[in-house]
Amino acid sequence: MKKVLLLSLGLVMGFSAFAQNRVVKAEKAAKATAVKKAVGNDISNTTSVLDYSSQARQSVVTNRAENFEESETMWTFYDLQSNFQVSNRMYQHNNGSVAITATMSHQDNQTVSDRGTGYNFAPNGEMAFNGMPEVREEANATGDDIRTGWPTIAPYGATGEILVNHASGLNYWTREVAGEGQWDGPHAIPNPQGLDGQQYDFSLSWPRVATSGANNEIVHVFSAAQYNVSADEIVNAMFYSRFDGETWSTQWAPLFDTEEHMGIYSADDYSVAANGDVVAVVYSTVFHGHVVMYKSTDNGLTWERNIVWENPHYGCDWETDECSLTGENPVYSPVHNTVAVGPDGVVHVAVSSFPYTHEELGTMFSYYYGRTAEGIAYWNDTREEPIATFQLWMDDPENEGYVLHSMDSINFCGWIPFYENIAEFSADMVYKGDDYIYAMYTTGSSFPALSVDAEGNLALAYSTPDTYRTYNGQYYFRSVAMSYKDADNEGWNVAVETVMDDFIHMMDEAIFVNAAPYATKANEFWFAYIADQTPGLFWGLAPTQTSATSNTVYAFKISSEFIEEDNVNEVIANDVVYNIFPNPATDFVCVSSTMDADATITFTNLAGQTVKVVSQRLTAGDTSININDLTSGVYFCTVNANGYSHTSKVVVK
Repeated sequence: MKKVLLLSLGLVMGFSAFAQNRVVKAEKAAKATAVKKAVGNDISNTTSVLDYSSQARQSVVTNRAENFEESETMWTFYDLQSNFQVSNRMYQHNNGSVAITATMSHQDNQTVSDRGTGYNFAPNGEMAFNGMPEVREEANATGDDIRTGWPTIAPYGATGEILVNHASGLNYWTREVAGEGQWDGPHAIPNPQGLDGQQYDFSLSWPRVATSGANNEIVHVFSAAQYNVSADEIVNAMFYSRFDGETWSTQWAPLFDTEEHMGIYSADDYSVAANGDVVAVVYSTVFHGHVVMYKSTDNGLTWERNIVWENPHYGCDWETDECSLTGENPVYSPVHNTVAVGPDGVVHVAVSSFPYTHEELGTMFSYYYGRTAEGIAYWNDTREEPIATFQLWMDDPENEGYVLHSMDSINFCGWIPFYENIAEFSADMVYKGDDYIYAMYTTGSSFPALSVDAEGNLALAYSTPDTYRTYNGQYYFRSVAMSYKDADNEGWNVAVETVMDDFIHMMDEAIFVNAAPYATKANEFWFAYIADQTPGLFWGLAPTQTSATSNTVYAFKISSEFIEEDNVNEVIANDVVYNIFPNPATDFVCVSSTMDADATITFTNLAGQTVKVVSQRLTAGDTSININDLTSGVYFCTVNANGYSHTSKVVVK
């Protein structure tokens, strides 16, 4: 059963291990220099007339508990919000106000000539966003039709904010008071010119912005650029742009000192955070690179290199180098990263992972999916050693050859939650799709987003399969789970198994999790995610959706309500219903209960209409409910018993 929204329910331990399921090999380009990230024509401009004739949508605010609020902030048909990391799309100002941005388009076709910056704002730390924007910020600011993508936002100055996006290079926009007045822009961030060793005419894209200094007056933008040398060769390069209040300077990323600034990392392989005079950027890439963190304590003037995870196959060429062959035993590769800088200057990093094998020369590899074949690892820069290679497959017969990462609450901060129906978990129901981008997204727990508060407490939100909700009974929907770490404790606790435990989310797929990396109020954290009702993407490389669907960007605020152990036990005692089966069903369903209880069972159709209500005495074990009066279709079955409400989607044949 999904737990109530309390950030102090304690660590859920693993009870049993489930074998990894091997999926069919797919031939992909393994080296970063040969992988072109999906741009969707995203650095071209358009001269078409923009049509904002869609009806205005009001944001819906949900309050499911005293410590949880959620709001719709914007909607978009454009669902490719990132190639990998999603960072710096959200911030909290010193006064508590929260701003959020996303790539927005209200056209349901591949032209997306109206693509630009969606923006919303909630003042004073209240869940009070300004409805759902129908016009992108570029049109609000200038009235022109500049087409942009990949917006990133940060506080700027004592009261203002700065927005950066790309459109044939990088542009920035500022305003003196966050959430108010007209944007000043666009202003160009200079493309690299005359850098040592530069061979190509790079145009910057895929930005991440953070600000540092006493009044957030120093601006830091990390970005990437691609150059097509030939039809078969693409050069990826990493850059850093800094604004000191008067002048912009663009140079190679700090990776330049180790000659890793070209050919290893690519678009969106980085996350950025800042706090006070401390700035940190993390780079990660699948297969071939290290996970590295660069830290500056002087507002970006100098940088110190830290290895978060050391790749045992660093530098190997899959096409020619025998050392890259891993045989039948999987090794782990990092995928997504997230970073936050605490008030004490400590840099916190979380990295998601997946296991793979590369068994022969060439670009062929195999993914593994399973309950224990994934996880989100945690590291901070007070540790002297990197994360230990993600190699969880150990020679340990008692654990069937591998260890459960969820028993290690120090080095791991996220994993697929241990729902009560976990014994039914099937790796085949984790949606992969044919798009390599989506396959990377869906390797179990993905898109980690870290937030640290003014006392150094940490919260992590991430996308993960939800074994209670399925798409047409075939694939698990992805939900958003959370973990929490007290500043005074080393270990992580499960906070919320799903923040989407609500009727409105019963058929939602959630990915692209984001965070306000620094929370101004102790134990009150802000996160965001994007959701629609279809697994996969409509944009990207080999999109997995056949038509565009409307995506909603949700923001939520969650605070920790620490409770005594007796109260925890009382809450769990009310958690009566833990399963409804069979599903699909025909003439009856069984309600499994942990104790005797009087219950009301309500069946609701997809239109929200109540079609059947049953008053039933549940006994410990299974109680049968007759449903032969229901027509074939999809229903939501809600059981109210012993002060607890549980809703499941039921398919009636």
